[in-house]
Amino acid sequence: MRPGWRLVLFLAVFFDLLGFGIVIPFLPMYAERLGVGPAAIGLLLSSYSLAQLFCAPWLGRLSDRWGRRPIILLGLLGSSVSYVVYGLSRSFVGLWLSRGLHGACAATVSVAQAYAADVTGEEERASAMGMLGAAFGLGFVFGPALGGLLGWSSLSRPVFFAALLTFANFLFAWLRLVEPPGARARVSAGGMEARQGPLGALRRLLALGASGRLLCVSFLLAFTIAGLETTFSLLLPQCYALGARSVGALLAYAAAIQAVAQGFLVGRLVRLVGPRPLLSAAILVFGLGLAPLGSWLERPGLFLMLALVGCGYGLASTSLVTLLCGLTDRERQGELLGLNQSMLSLGRILGPLFGGFVYQAVAPAAPYLAGAAVAGAAFALTWPRTPAGRARVGAAKACGSDRPAPPTEATGPAPQ
Repeated sequence: MRPGWRLVLFLAVFFDLLGFGIVIPFLPMYAERLGVGPAAIGLLLSSYSLAQLFCAPWLGRLSDRWGRRPIILLGLLGSSVSYVVYGLSRSFVGLWLSRGLHGACAATVSVAQAYAADVTGEEERASAMGMLGAAFGLGFVFGPALGGLLGWSSLSRPVFFAALLTFANFLFAWLRLVEPPGARARVSAGGMEARQGPLGALRRLLALGASGRLLCVSFLLAFTIAGLETTFSLLLPQCYALGARSVGALLAYAAAIQAVAQGFLVGRLVRLVGPRPLLSAAILVFGLGLAPLGSWLERPGLFLMLALVGCGYGLASTSLVTLLCGLTDRERQGELLGLNQSMLSLGRILGPLFGGFVYQAVAPAAPYLAGAAVAGAAFALTWPRTPAGRARVGAAKACGSDRPAPPTEATGPAPQ
C-alpha cells in the first residue's frame, strides 16, 4: 500500500465538496436568470438528492465488485462533467440534467469511507471516518466563501472553476490513489452477489437488524438537520433580529465546529468509550442543541446551541458510519455505505418539506422542538432491543471481532 492514502482521500473528498459548495449557492440565481420559476428551482435542488438516492447503493455495490479506486475516479470525473453541462446550459432541462448527473456520480464520500474501512483496523477506523467527515465539512465551509469571491461579476465563473478544480482532483486521485488490498477477492466474491439484483441486496442488508436500525438513525439525523438548514434563514431575522449575512456566517460556524469534532475528537472518544455509547451520547447533545432554538432568544445562547448541534451531529454521523463498517464484511461495505448515503439523501429530500410546513403552520420554534423529538427516536434506535442482543454485542466486542457472526438455524440472520 502506497503511503499517504489518508491525504489522497482527504483531498479527494475535500475538493469534491469544495466544488459543490462553490456552485450550489448560485444555482437559484443562475436558474432565475434563465427564466426558471421558484417551483422548478425546487425541483432542480431536489434532483441531486433524488439521483443520489437511487444510484449510491448501486455504485457502492460496483465498488465491492470492481474496486474502490475506479468508482471514486468515476465520481470525480462525473462531477467535473456535470459542472461543464451546468455552465453551458441555457434551459431548465440542461440544468436538471447537470444536477441529476452530479447526484448520480456522487459516490466519492461513501466509497472513500469503504476504502478507509478496507485499510484500517477497528481501533483506527473511527479516526479515519472522522478525517473524511472533516474534509466533507470543510468543503462546505470554504466552498460558498470561495464562490462568493469568484461570482461577484459572473454567475458562470464559479461553475467553470468548480469543473476545473474537480477535474484536477480527478487527475490527482488517478495518479496517487491505489486500490486497497483484497480487491481481487472482492471481485470474485461479488460476482454471485450481483446476480441477486438491487432489491435482493436491499432485503439482505435490512435483514440484519442492527444495520437496519442504524440506517433508520442515519435517515432521522439527516431529516432533522435538513429541516434546520431550511428554516434557519427564516428564524434568524424573525426571532434574533439578524440579517441575511449572519445566516451564512452562523452556518459556517456550526460546520466548523462539526469539522473539528470529526477531525480531532471522534477518534479519541471512540477509543475511550466505544462507537455505540458515543453515538447515543452525541445524539443527546444534538437534541439538546436543537430543542431551545427559537425559544431561547439571547444571542450568546444561539452560539451555544449551534455548537451543540454541530458537535453532536459530527460525532453522531461519524460514529454511525464506524458502526456500519463493523456490521458487515468487507465484500459488502461499499454497498451498505452506499445505502447509508441513500438514506441521507432521502432525509434531505423530506426534511426540508417537513421543516418548512411545521415552521409555517405552527410556530418558528416548532421545527426544532420536533427535531429534538426525532433525535429522541434516533437515540432509542441506537441500542439492541433485547438483553440477548446486548449480550451478543458484548461477546463480539470481547472477541475482538468487528463483523457479525454467521447466521445459525436457530437465530436466522446474523445477530447484532
